Amino acid sequence: MTRTTPLLSACMIVRNEEANLPRCLLSLRGLADELVIVDTGSTDRTIEIAESFGAKVLRETWRNDFSLHRNQSLDLATGRWRLVIDADEEVTETAIEQTVWHLEHDDLPPLMMVRVIMDYPDGKRVAMLAPRLMQAHANVRYVHPIHEQLDISDMQAGLSNVRLLHHGYCSPAALTAKERRNLAVAEAMPDGPHAWHCRARSALTLGEWDKVVASCRSLVQSAEASVVLRLEGCVLGGMAACLSERDEDLAFMVETGRGLGEDTPDLRYLELVHAARRYKACLEEQGDSTDSPTFLRPWSFWHDSRLASAVLDVILGKRKVVERPAGSEGETSSLPAGR
Repeated sequence: MTRTTPLLSACMIVRNEEANLPRCLLSLRGLADELVIVDTGSTDRTIEIAESFGAKVLRETWRNDFSLHRNQSLDLATGRWRLVIDADEEVTETAIEQTVWHLEHDDLPPLMMVRVIMDYPDGKRVAMLAPRLMQAHANVRYVHPIHEQLDISDMQAGLSNVRLLHHGYCSPAALTAKERRNLAVAEAMPDGPHAWHCRARSALTLGEWDKVVASCRSLVQSAEASVVLRLEGCVLGGMAACLSERDEDLAFMVETGRGLGEDTPDLRYLELVHAARRYKACLEEQGDSTDSPTFLRPWSFWHDSRLASAVLDVILGKRKVVERPAGSEGETSSLPAGR
């Protein structure tokens, strides 16, 4: 049956994406019956490729505002549903026919969450849920110039079976270039929780520790920031302090995060690193069980500063634990054995 109006519009903003765009558009076949692309100044074959797939293309000047261009793509769409996707993403592991049937016939919430799998260098992958699929009548809009978000407070949402694979972080050079662009946009934004958060995220990738810590201190001490955002500030600030060995800042982020009442692996990891560093420093100052103890009381545990250093290296990912097959002889890890 031929539809008189599109069921699903794929909405994109692009610039110089000739290497990625064909893979993305091919993956949308059978799912999207309208392609809407806002091009923000391509100088390669991006527009030519988009039009060869039958896309509706709007040529726009880049205005340092991702939300503005996201909303332009939504405004151009005519489908009952809109899927927001980037050129460096592709639809994967999705039952296309089943998805289309549900979108057309089921009584679904106005907003659907999509699983996005992000590929990182060295084969690492991270999966997250993102609100990428929405009905036209929901009339949702993006806000914030960078790390744009949908303004969807209190909107009912469901879980879609659509899965997207994001390739944009695979190349360290490409990731660095993106974060330099993002940091410039974030630094041009007025001070506030979202701006501080965006600056911290980009500066962390770029290794600009002063900017990360300064932004995170402003974020976690802000009365306007939500608990979730303040906790994120503690984690990002703690990561920067950990990587740059700023124990005072690390202690501040750990203590502040603990007071927020959130039990997250990232925060517990930073607590572990902080405690391990304090333990190592104590042994370096007072001696371990292989030296003459300076305490007036005898040691209750066996303390080995070499072991403490090795364990801290493992926690920080600088050294790997080597598992040996059951029944094999010798040490079971790369850590030095205690005396």
